[in-house]
Amino acid sequence: MDTGTEYQERFAGDRETMKTAIYYFTGTGNTLAVARDLATELGDTELIPIPRVIHQPEIVADADAVGIAFPVYFWNMPAIVRQLVQNLRFNGNPYIFGIATCGERPGGALFNLKTLLEEKGTTLTSGFVFVMPENYIGPIDLMGDAPHRQEKYTFAKSRIPSVGEAIRQRKVSVPEGSDSVLLKIGGRIACTLATSLYNTPRRLHATAACNLCGICEHICPTKNISVRADAVRWGRNCTQCYACIHWCPKGAIEIGGRTSRKPRYHHPDVTLADMLHQREE
Repeated sequence: MDTGTEYQERFAGDRETMKTAIYYFTGTGNTLAVARDLATELGDTELIPIPRVIHQPEIVADADAVGIAFPVYFWNMPAIVRQLVQNLRFNGNPYIFGIATCGERPGGALFNLKTLLEEKGTTLTSGFVFVMPENYIGPIDLMGDAPHRQEKYTFAKSRIPSVGEAIRQRKVSVPEGSDSVLLKIGGRIACTLATSLYNTPRRLHATAACNLCGICEHICPTKNISVRADAVRWGRNCTQCYACIHWCPKGAIEIGGRTSRKPRYHHPDVTLADMLHQREE
């Protein structure tokens, strides 16, 4: 395993030609917006939507630097990102970095990514957190930060040059966030409450406002939604990204009765076409 000095020496003098690949997953566009800004800063960077490649038994990452970008769910990485890492094979010995977006606190998401990579015989060389607007409106509503969204956008953009420079210089650093055992336990409890006790996925439904346009079906990253002539149906593979809720043009998707009349959110620089591109095959 390379040390920080070995990484920097190995790539010294060749930084101008290094290729970067960023695998990303996004539900409301926050992570895509950050990944896109970072790709522009780095240059020669390919953005790869995780939902497009997740069903491949082996995903080969062929780049000098490989990023894994995702939103934080319950102070951890989403299941779809964990699956990606398990199926990912790296050509050579790339510089691997993580990008985690979150409403306030990232918990141990990047540390958990580091552990998962180490189980594969490699490691997370650095990990960066970008605080973005909240989009969680499940059993509890965390979207009270709406008045501060522009501040979060501005601060996130201000971090891009320094994070880009750290990646170009192949800096080795401890992931941002916390490796606290209490946070890990808290995250598991919160996830259990949302998915098992309250059972968020089973409570998803379309109201009478639904016009059966099919956007929710085509935007779902796990192919968990089907739209028929008379109804919208959800399966059992919900990753709780809430893309279906936030991108429904009629605001017709609810979780039980708790999301009724609550505002929806998506990043202003990300379009529906961007989101549908994430799922194209």
